[in-house]
Amino acid sequence: MTSLNYTTNIIDSTVKSCLNYHDPHLIFDDEPYKDTLRGTKYLLFPATVYFLPQELADFRCHNCGFTSFYRSGFTPMHLIKVPSVNSTYQTAIAARSARIRCRNCNSTCSASSELTDHSCQISKLLKAKIAARLRMDISAKTIAFEEGVSASTVNRTLDSTRCEFRNNFNFLPLHLCFDEFRGTHNTYHFVCLDADNHAIQTILPNRLKQTIFNYFMRFPAPVRSLVRTVSCDLNSYYVDLIKKPFPNAKIIIDRFHIVQMLNRAVNSMRTDLMNRFDNNSKNYKLFKRNWKLFLKRYDDLNCTHQFYERSQRKWVTAEQLVNQGLQLADQDFRKAYWDYQRLLEVIDDPTPSKIKIFKQCLTEVNQKYSGCRPKASKADKGLLTLYDNLIPVITALEPKYCHYTNGPLEGINRKIKQIQRTAYGYRNFEHLKARIYLQTYLGKDTRSSVKTA
Repeated sequence: MTSLNYTTNIIDSTVKSCLNYHDPHLIFDDEPYKDTLRGTKYLLFPATVYFLPQELADFRCHNCGFTSFYRSGFTPMHLIKVPSVNSTYQTAIAARSARIRCRNCNSTCSASSELTDHSCQISKLLKAKIAARLRMDISAKTIAFEEGVSASTVNRTLDSTRCEFRNNFNFLPLHLCFDEFRGTHNTYHFVCLDADNHAIQTILPNRLKQTIFNYFMRFPAPVRSLVRTVSCDLNSYYVDLIKKPFPNAKIIIDRFHIVQMLNRAVNSMRTDLMNRFDNNSKNYKLFKRNWKLFLKRYDDLNCTHQFYERSQRKWVTAEQLVNQGLQLADQDFRKAYWDYQRLLEVIDDPTPSKIKIFKQCLTEVNQKYSGCRPKASKADKGLLTLYDNLIPVITALEPKYCHYTNGPLEGINRKIKQIQRTAYGYRNFEHLKARIYLQTYLGKDTRSSVKTA
């Protein structure tokens, strides 16, 4: 008998070390064995759940409160799923619980372990592993298959993480970024980011102006008044929306979207100009083959290194090709090209004098097309859009605010697209939101810049 107890203790301590679980209620009393249950191969660890002496000393019947009881055997064996220790087999504890019976009302009570929640066969360790794997770029069904649980169990574990992302309506970051992304049911969702530490502030189920307004109005007025800047794209209703919730905030139009608007306009006008020539002509090939040069900053064009341009059948430099194209172009394209170059120059070196010149350019375009905006060229329409948002655009070009952009938020949107691509889409917005938080929010330093209530 002494030898048997010594062997049992060795097995118990060894198995607990392997499973990384040390609950005194649970005693492993035999070596593990392999079995097939419902078509699944399991590695089973036999164990018994006992009452601790202190629990028996303080026991009172949960039915009648009587303190007298006697032992009544064990419950039938039940499986407790734990993280796998073998890639071929699912791992589970084949446990049975000690049972006692009340002498007064004859009701029974079984010993319980901290390994699982009440009436649950999935251990807390396995749930923690599933939650950790949800932070990786892997689908829920793949996690369910590899851990031997159902996809619904994985989603329930995902639902349990929502308490980690409750909003604190007494604090707001000093610098915010606004944008949207396409999510469930082909709907656009609003996302707000802390521009300093790139932590997600909130994700709303839609991008309607009233929904966004109602969310931010839940914050007290002193908290909202502390917000210094809000970065956004050229979406018109963002500019109108920001003014009331954040009376002291500077609106910053993302510089990438400013450049992108004129870039696309110039490129479209280059295409229209190219199509005026015969497809086999040198002029057509000049605009066709060298399209990147017309979108590059003029000061960065090489004016010394010559190369042989086959379409022109001569040795030229990059600057000579662009100048040749400008000579062939009409007045609208030349004006659009130099307006685009002026914008690139301001962004590269935002001095007050250059900003003033660009602002004057926008004002002149607005005066030129006053009352007849539909007649404006594609590039001038872009300049008119910038004029309509003149103050946010000029603010974005100032050196003081040039480092606040929507770049971090665009990176988050790219990660969100990857999350949806891996999962082949989401039908439940809350599941998508929780998965985004898990993969982008946890592990990040969320201490914003001087958060003050």
